[in-house]
Amino acid sequence: MLCPVPKDQGKVVVLAASSMANALEEIKPVYLADHPCVVDLVFSFGSSATLAAQIINGSPADVFVSASKGTMDSVQEEGVISTPTRFARNFAAIMFSKNSRFEERITSLLSLLDTSNPNIKVGLCVETAPCGSLADSVLKNAGEAYGNQSLNRDEVADTESPSVEDLVSKIEMGELDAGIVYESDCRFSATSKKSSGCVEIPDMHNGKALNLANEYYVGAITTKANSREFSQFITSSAFQSILQSEHGFSAPK
Repeated sequence: MLCPVPKDQGKVVVLAASSMANALEEIKPVYLADHPCVVDLVFSFGSSATLAAQIINGSPADVFVSASKGTMDSVQEEGVISTPTRFARNFAAIMFSKNSRFEERITSLLSLLDTSNPNIKVGLCVETAPCGSLADSVLKNAGEAYGNQSLNRDEVADTESPSVEDLVSKIEMGELDAGIVYESDCRFSATSKKSSGCVEIPDMHNGKALNLANEYYVGAITTKANSREFSQFITSSAFQSILQSEHGFSAPK
């Protein structure tokens, strides 16, 4: 299949939240096959806050996929993106290493405390990353529900990761016993890599009833046709179906 508009032919550079890595890498070959004007999709994954700062400072990119409204707003306020669109939500889950001696004893957020499992090693994303902010909200909700003020970052976290991708890797490799990650990442790891497991966080603690999930936004940075088309694909029902049925994301609200 040839590109119908040769002047549009080129690559699309996408800066995306690391929690989108599995889904975006999955659709890449099909998208390229269906869009002959796109010679390559070049992904750069990381914390949304870090990526937003890179874009504001002039890092070349065509599309931004953020796991946080705040980080997308910061880019929009700089006039880089005009009309971002919300397309997904992601809740939190406890991910644990199947090589951990605490594996069978990790059943709730209370299990992450040393008072429940002495010397357990737990990781959180840094609080400036969307996954870290979500973890803080979840711990606050659970602390109030359980009447246990020890459920906070200072008491739970033995280490902090710059992104959810980094945190997931540390749990998979057994460097950590557990951590609070996105439901999508935990589900993907547990089903495909067989090195970790997931514990669902009750709705009231996870903020589902309060709608405290991280919301995902996408926007085209450049006006190129390929950039706009890829941004529109991310918001399409086809991609949302993949996110929800295969990767554990929730529909936008």
